[in-house]
Formats: sequence, C-alpha cells, structure tokens
Amino acid sequence: MKTLSKLVWPAVFAASALISINASAAPVSFTANTPTWSGAVGGSNHVYNAANGGFTDIRWGTPLSAPSGLGFNPTDTPFVANPNVAFKLGDLRHYNNPINAGTAATSVNLGLATTVAGAAPANQNFSFQFLIDETTNSGTCSYPTTPGNPCADRITFQNLTLDQFFTIAGINYTLALIGFSNDSGATTQSYFDSQEGGSNDIGLYARLTEATQVPEPGSLALLGL
Repeated sequence: MKTLSKLVWPAVFAASALISINASAAPVSFTANTPTWSGAVGGSNHVYNAANGGFTDIRWGTPLSAPSGLGFNPTDTPFVANPNVAFKLGDLRHYNNPINAGTAATSVNLGLATTVAGAAPANQNFSFQFLIDETTNSGTCSYPTTPGNPCADRITFQNLTLDQFFTIAGINYTLALIGFSNDSGATTQSYFDSQEGGSNDIGLYARLTEATQVPEPGSLALLGL
C-alpha cells in the first residue's frame, strides 16, 4: 500500500477538520424577527403592513365585502433553530374574500429583519416572494376545493436571498423557506390551497443551511487517495 508523504497530511487534516466542524454545528438563536410586506405585482388598492393582532398584513383588491390579502405572524423570539433541521418561522394567513376580477395581486414580497445571537453580522434581512393564484369562482376548479364552495386559491413561494449568509463560529448559514405545514412540520408541501370565503392559516417552515465550502482541487485529490 502506498503511503502519503509528511507534506500531504496538513491538507488532509484541514479538509477532515472542515467536515467534522460542519457535522457538529451548534444551535442558532434568533432574538428578533420583524416582517415587512412590499413589491405587490398586479391588482389594485394595495395596503401595506397593517397590524392585525400578531399578524402584519398586506391587502389588495376591490372587495365585495372585505379585501383579500396575506398576513404573517412570526414565531415569538427568542427561539433556537438547529442547522439543517426544519423549524417553524411563523404562520401565514390568507384573507380569501371575493373581490372584483382583475384587482388581485399576483405576487408580493415578504422581508424578514432578523437578529441572530453571536452572528457576524448579527442583523440580517431575508426576502421571500409569495405567488398568488386567485382563481375565478366559477367553472372547473384548478385546485382541490371543499364541496359546495367556490374555487380555492393557491399560494406558492420563492426564496430571494439564498446567496446571503451570516457566520457563527466560522460556519456560514443562510435561511431558506422549505414549505407549508399544519402538522408541526412533520410533512411540508410547496403550496398552500386556501378555501374561498374567510381567513385561512398555515405554518411556514424554514431551514438553516450551511454554506458549502469547496476544497482546492489538490485537496480533493488527496481526499480521494
């Protein structure tokens, strides 16, 4: 069996140390989460960032009774999240009320100003986009709908700041939405079907993901050996 020379071991040790550090990443503590809505696309009569109990709302549309919209109620801080494990970021609410055709927003952005204990920098602003398909309330429904009700609407999301990181103990992290769930995150799905006529809530789940650090080509060759 061939052996490595003494000059090679430092590189192998450094790569091995990186792997073990990532495997034992410590919990991360969030001490503040403040939501802000912005950037509505489409529709009319946008009203941004109204307080509604614990929710911060955005509303839109010409209502028949009340406007439609979204609200977000972040998980109370402080709370702790483990890297690479799903956690509840907060509750999303859809105000699904009948509005005039053509007055619904098709997408809105949610900004989340966070403070992370011990991070550099500690203050972060993550952004997410929610896509809203407010369907017509007649004809064949596009999404699963409660029998006897008008057609349900569907909400999906996109992460806008996956290239943004903060650092704790030499490890880089980013925050990403992973899905909606009403079962404490045991299962998540990439969409939220909201029934017509009222306010519908669902948990919004996220994950702290470690940044991938790619070793130098020489180090990869040594690890192969």
